Amino acid sequence: MRRVLYCLLALPLLAFGLSVRAQQGSQSPYKVEFNPSEDVIQLNEGRDGKKGVHVLVKFAISLDSKDVDKVEGDYKLVIEENGKRVKVVDLPTLSKVTSDLSVIMALDTSGSMKTLIPLKKDKNDKPTFVSRADMARKASDTFLGALPARAECGLVLFDHEIRKTLPPMLSRPPILKDIAETEPRGGTAFRDAAYESIKLLSAVPKGKDRALVLLTDGADVNSDRSLDEVIAFAKDQRVRIYTIGIGNPGKGDKVNTALVLDRSGSMELPADDNDLATPKIKALHAAGKAFLRMASEDKGRISLIPFSSTVDTPRTFTTRQEAAAKKKANPAYKDLSDLIQALTPQGETAMLDAVYTGIAALQADGASGKRAVVAMTDGIDNSSRRRVEEVIDRAREADIRLYLLGFGRKNEIDTVTMERMANETKGKYFYAGNKDALVKIFEELSIELHDDGIDEETLTRLAKETGGAYYPAQDVSKLQFILEQVGQSIQRKGYEIEFPSLNPRNDGSLRRVALRLIHGGGDSADPGIVVGTGGYQVHGLIIAEMHPVIYLVLLAVLVALILLPALIRRPASRAA
Repeated sequence: MRRVLYCLLALPLLAFGLSVRAQQGSQSPYKVEFNPSEDVIQLNEGRDGKKGVHVLVKFAISLDSKDVDKVEGDYKLVIEENGKRVKVVDLPTLSKVTSDLSVIMALDTSGSMKTLIPLKKDKNDKPTFVSRADMARKASDTFLGALPARAECGLVLFDHEIRKTLPPMLSRPPILKDIAETEPRGGTAFRDAAYESIKLLSAVPKGKDRALVLLTDGADVNSDRSLDEVIAFAKDQRVRIYTIGIGNPGKGDKVNTALVLDRSGSMELPADDNDLATPKIKALHAAGKAFLRMASEDKGRISLIPFSSTVDTPRTFTTRQEAAAKKKANPAYKDLSDLIQALTPQGETAMLDAVYTGIAALQADGASGKRAVVAMTDGIDNSSRRRVEEVIDRAREADIRLYLLGFGRKNEIDTVTMERMANETKGKYFYAGNKDALVKIFEELSIELHDDGIDEETLTRLAKETGGAYYPAQDVSKLQFILEQVGQSIQRKGYEIEFPSLNPRNDGSLRRVALRLIHGGGDSADPGIVVGTGGYQVHGLIIAEMHPVIYLVLLAVLVALILLPALIRRPASRAA
């Protein structure tokens, strides 16, 4: 009796061993790359014009995880629908076809794209300068020319916000026109631009290959979308991202800024006679918040120091990221933007004392990275105890640059003193005669301070984790060549097979399609994936074929297990 039991218990192990051996013996070095949700497409008529439900199947063949152009050996691809063979194809005879492509070009139009690049020298040995924006325009033309005529292309232009979007289309002139007419300005939000591009591509009909080409010359300091959020969205929509970084890689240094703002009584007056309805304090509210908005989210550390007859206590240096976290934890928390909005005019002007306080605050903070004081005033200093020489000497000793902004009527501003302070500390002096000019200066200055070069780590992750590639373009003169390369590399080639469905009616029934790689007409060498066709619910299932003998063995095991209780009870009853 024991021998019978041992044999019965050994049968499942024997069957399992035979199954594994059958599967291992049939393994092929080639693999069918086949995505159920995208690679099975229902057609309402065949390419030959015949009516009825047809199915288009797209797939690739890989060897050691790399796509191959040709399969060597006696391999066949068997296509089944609902378990019945509908087509058998000799793989070595198949030719690759270029996939239908939809691509979005996301182009950086931030203020740093105005940077001039020396290209070549003329006959007098003088270099010719061209802006990054002009180089990007020419390269865009080259990129569009490298795409096949049937490829759809769309556009997203961005700075610190999305400026223009065009959905994928066959026509190229509208894209080139918008690129040519858009002038650089503002900051950089390429994560938001990538997300918007993916959203446009998500509306593309199923079956088209989707790609995003993102070109930028700076680190992202203005996006709301996180990097992980963009990558997840791209993977979900099967969008490959190709990134191009113009310029030199950034160092990732912190930028520490003391923002010194005049709130003296004269700030309640208008800046000029053309805008009498807007007091200077309102313009300062907008400009100050613009400066904060353009600062690096996690690297830009800013302290606010308002002043009038006296100087307020400096706020703790904080990044936008840290301030957002504090506000989330405590909605009553006042961030720098709230404090700027609450400034009201009163008192006289102690600009020199305020700048000196800003320098001292930066020194006391002691953080590494860039350090600068950005000070705005609308009048002549009439309340400070510090002399201009003291302020300049302390700034130079601490290696802190002074950026001075004069706002309002020129005859009411001490331009000479502010220019001296800026020049002797390697900073800059700016003048704004109205609100729009002030906001623009604050934006551009914030960008200049926080522009640290290309964020190669982020651009590389965007590309690598979505199946694209990253292209560094430190030499901007090679940008056209790089974009031409990108235009060629995003055009994928693969295999396509069309066949009429066994059920020609469009009745909504489920159609399961399986691809099987067969070698020499033997057993399946690669499990097929069963999916629903284009218009139906998608159902994923892995099917593994086994030799008929294995099915008989498993059936015998099942029967034996059913009979086992009876066999055990029978000797026991005899003994009784």
